[in-house]
Amino acid sequence: MQVFCQPIFGFVETWSSKRWPESKFVTHERAINVPLYGAYYVNFFRLVWRTMYVILTAVIAMIFPFFNDFLGLLGAASFWPLTVYFPIEMYIAQSKLPKFSFTWTWLKILSWTCLIISLVAAAGSIQGLAHDLKTYKPFSTQQ
Repeated sequence: MQVFCQPIFGFVETWSSKRWPESKFVTHERAINVPLYGAYYVNFFRLVWRTMYVILTAVIAMIFPFFNDFLGLLGAASFWPLTVYFPIEMYIAQSKLPKFSFTWTWLKILSWTCLIISLVAAAGSIQGLAHDLKTYKPFSTQQ
């Protein structure tokens, strides 16, 4: 969740500081003395905004029992391109590996294997979502 939230946090915090530049709550960082560490700077707007976001996400997760399957689908969809494909392709381009060399071949095999794993995980999440949606009744207790 943290990976997907950082752009949202950054957008809201930048927008808020531009919208209310004179607000001390939004723009000012306060120093808190932490023993054995020293001064730690805290922005209370950031603290409140991120805490409320996490609370809202937790409430939504409790309301919708299939939220876990939805997060699994997001994770499966983002795992291969962000964690495997782009880093491998950047490494191949940066190191100028020749096509069909030993390392190039094994990196491609790794990439394709992870793609298949991501597709299977996405299919499992979709199956879980479909199963949960069939039996879902909003705001009712399960027995």
